[in-house]
Amino acid sequence: MAKRKKSTEKGPDVILIGAGIMSATLGVLLKELQPDLTIEIYERLDSAAAESSDAWNNAGTGHSAFCELNYTPEKEDGSIDSSKAIKIAESFEQSKQFWSYLIQQGFLHDAPISFGLFRI
Repeated sequence: MAKRKKSTEKGPDVILIGAGIMSATLGVLLKELQPDLTIEIYERLDSAAAESSDAWNNAGTGHSAFCELNYTPEKEDGSIDSSKAIKIAESFEQSKQFWSYLIQQGFLHDAPISFGLFRI
């Protein structure tokens, strides 16, 4: 992490907290959309992706919400509300499209993609 030399120097355009998969994905996406952005990432641990993104701390599967009953609560009338599960599943599909783009652009070299929390 670079330190600023002068107090009058402009700070970064974006600050990302945590050096895991979500910050990495967001950082790449932001740079693709606006290449001149300056980004700083701050991590409290000794290494990147050592907490939630670490393979020992997650199931290693993408989270599309199809198998989680807490996203399909039962209403008082006995019907099931699947709107939250559908929204999360749609977001996950968009994420897979973005990762496919990253492979096509050469940012990622191995498929299937394995990103700690996500495996496609």
